Amino acid sequence: MIPIRILIVGAGLIAYGCTYSALKDGYTVFIADHSTEFGLPNVWPSLIENRQNIPLNFETEQGFEGKETGYRHEWIMKSMNIQLAKRGVVLLNKTRITSSVKSSEGILVNLKGASQMEGEHMFDFVVDTTNDTWIPWAKQHHLTDVSIRYDIEREFATGFLHIDNEIENFSDAEIQLERYDGLTESWYSGQKESTNTKILEIMPTKLPLNREMWSCDQRFLSGMNLWNELVEMTL
Repeated sequence: MIPIRILIVGAGLIAYGCTYSALKDGYTVFIADHSTEFGLPNVWPSLIENRQNIPLNFETEQGFEGKETGYRHEWIMKSMNIQLAKRGVVLLNKTRITSSVKSSEGILVNLKGASQMEGEHMFDFVVDTTNDTWIPWAKQHHLTDVSIRYDIEREFATGFLHIDNEIENFSDAEIQLERYDGLTESWYSGQKESTNTKILEIMPTKLPLNREMWSCDQRFLSGMNLWNELVEMTL
């Protein structure tokens, strides 16, 4: 039997949740995005409200990924990359989709970049999760025909990474997360500026209007649900 090939575009936690469910159903999965390294740069709060919502193990022996609810987004992604790759997922870094066209055989996708796959490739299903991975300086994928799209309303948001003793200077933040490394993330809705010289990193991004979706575990669950929705559509 010819294996069913799934292409998931956009390397975020929606994609990883979708991938996890597709793997459980026995499909061959590819994840493609333009980043050199999936998970970087960090443009998402390092928040996990409920660790048990993520069935995929991403913990490190050193505990680098976080503590309590302050799990670093970069380390979650790094560890999940390893776990998914061990399960057979093909990670297509530095890859952009220039076209996707439905045919009688599936969806013909043109991959451009520096990964191990370039040019035209046929996939049985294409899942667009790029609305989960918005990065202001990234060149957009061109996805015309897809099997299903993840869609959510987003707004500009700003995160500041600073040392712990500066917490009081960001007391009006909507979310503050203490990290294992002695640093704190303070997050705000909208585009925000600060003259604080103790800021180590400014993270401008777009986050969902639904605040529950600021948490990484909710994104992973939504990815699993997206796959279930696709399965129901194709039954």
